[in-house]
Amino acid sequence: MTIGSVDIVRRTCRRVGLDRNPMRRREDRWQAVVALLLTVAAVAVVPLAVLLIGRPIYGTDSRAVQQETARLHRVDATVTEVGKAPLYAPITPVQVSWRDPDGTEHAGDYHSDVMVKVGAVVPIWLNDTGRPVQPPSPTRPLSRAVLTCSAVVATTVFACAAAYLLVRRGLDRRRSRLWETEWETVGITWGGRDAN
Repeated sequence: MTIGSVDIVRRTCRRVGLDRNPMRRREDRWQAVVALLLTVAAVAVVPLAVLLIGRPIYGTDSRAVQQETARLHRVDATVTEVGKAPLYAPITPVQVSWRDPDGTEHAGDYHSDVMVKVGAVVPIWLNDTGRPVQPPSPTRPLSRAVLTCSAVVATTVFACAAAYLLVRRGLDRRRSRLWETEWETVGITWGGRDAN
C-alpha cells in the first residue's frame, strides 16, 4: 500500500467511526458497527436473491412457457379486415382467415402487435381447439425473476434502513441521557447549583 492509500483508509475509518478517537463514545462505535453490519447484509442480499429466488422463478417460468408453446401451433393467416386501434394501445384488432392442414377454411379475431393492411400475411398461434391465441411471451420469465428479486432487495434495503434508524434513535436517546448526566456532574464540579 502506498502512503496515499493508507491515508484514504484512515480517513474513511475516521469518517465512519472506526478509529481510536478518544472523543468517540461507546454508542458511536456501536452505531458504526451496526451501520457496517446492516450495509453488508443489504449488499449480500443481492446475490442471494438472484441465486435463491430469481433462478428458480426463471427456471420454472421458462419451462412453463416452453410447455405452453409446445401445446400451440403456428399458422400463417391472411388479414381480411382491420379494426380501429385505440390510441393508447399498440395492438390492432384484425379479422384473419387461415386454412388447416386438411384444407378447412377458418376465420377469427386476432390482435396484431404490428400495423397491418388487408391482405397481409401474419403468423398466428392456435390452441388445441383451433382458436387464435396470443403466444406466451419469451421475456416473461426474465421479467418476473427481475421484478421479484428487485422487490426482495428493495424490501431488505428498506428493512435495513429502518433498523439502522431505530438503533440510531435509541443510541441518540442514550447519548442525550449521558450528556445530561455529564453536564450535571460538571455543574457540581464547577460550583454549580448543588455545590456548597
